Amino acid sequence: MRFLRKLLLWTIGIVVGLIVLAYITGNDHLVRGVRYTYLIGRNSPEIDDRDFFPYSTIPATAPQPWPLAERYGKLTLKPEQEKILKDLYSVGFAVFQHDSLIFEQYWNGWDADSVSNSFSVAKSYISVLTGIAMGEGKIRDVFQPVGDFIPEYKEGCYAKINLYHLLTMSTGLDWSESGANPFSDNAMGYYGTNVRELSLMQPCRDEPGKSFDYISGSTQIMAEVIESAYGRPLDELVREKIWTPLGSEHDAYWGKDTEEGDFKAFCCLYATARDFGRIGQLYLDSGRWKGKQIVPRAYWKASITPADLDDKGKPNERYGYFWWLAEQEGQPIWYCRGFHGEYVVVIPHEDLVFVRTGMKREEVNEEGHPTDVFQWIKIARDLAAR
Repeated sequence: MRFLRKLLLWTIGIVVGLIVLAYITGNDHLVRGVRYTYLIGRNSPEIDDRDFFPYSTIPATAPQPWPLAERYGKLTLKPEQEKILKDLYSVGFAVFQHDSLIFEQYWNGWDADSVSNSFSVAKSYISVLTGIAMGEGKIRDVFQPVGDFIPEYKEGCYAKINLYHLLTMSTGLDWSESGANPFSDNAMGYYGTNVRELSLMQPCRDEPGKSFDYISGSTQIMAEVIESAYGRPLDELVREKIWTPLGSEHDAYWGKDTEEGDFKAFCCLYATARDFGRIGQLYLDSGRWKGKQIVPRAYWKASITPADLDDKGKPNERYGYFWWLAEQEGQPIWYCRGFHGEYVVVIPHEDLVFVRTGMKREEVNEEGHPTDVFQWIKIARDLAAR
């Protein structure tokens, strides 16, 4: 009994010591990270972790329910298609064609009203806000210096960085992008309590505007620029500029680092599959919603055009302004993607949009695209062709 008591005291002492060490070394995010992963049987962030963190609600104040196509409720997945979706722990799959919902299915307790974390799908919303800000004259153009909006970027190597560098992931900043390393900047941003300082204080590593280097800090800084341009917080801007005009049906939620702190703009927008589909429809319709131009057409076009950058020794073909770009059968496809395989995919030549939410994705191929996204494209096209 005495041995067990001594072992318990030693264990408590070690745990307390590790917690103190984490705070002393500036790694206090590890405490929250362990609490919301390993201590509850997880090994990474998950799509249902909204309530672990502070967040702001983005209300759906003017809902425009999706029209239901005549085929809605009549289409079913083939057994092999459903198996693929379930094998990668999909929780939602919604397909829209010709401005209408033609199919949706949910698994693992999710339904049409369930919200899930979009992770980096959120980055494309920051792109949309940037275009809107340009259309409203809050931002002059994509080559405007970041220092015009953020004082910390007026001097030194930061003064060379402009908005184009942020939007195209070519800042040259040294942000460690990893979803697995607990000491990475991604982990610090996700579980930490000062995402603004983390993103703004990254050291300069390379000359900006040369190479594509996907780092989440770029999106975080771009969100700071937008908030500075308007003098208003991100949640208000998303509600006024996107959620309400696009007729979202369900409240959304955007995570924050602390209750009174900053929005984690690089990741943490929680919404339903149906409402995520609206950004896809917006881009399918060249930045218009029901005939009204929301995103300036010139910006829309530029955002889905490969940025003129080097990409690991070859010309960039896969990234625009916080939008991923691909081709299938010689036809362009644009998409948003998140950490666990959250996708909003636009297939313009078939007037088709689909959303996949889930808990796992496959590795990227030689062209830099996750292989599973092409499986979902194949399934969505098959459903739409019936």
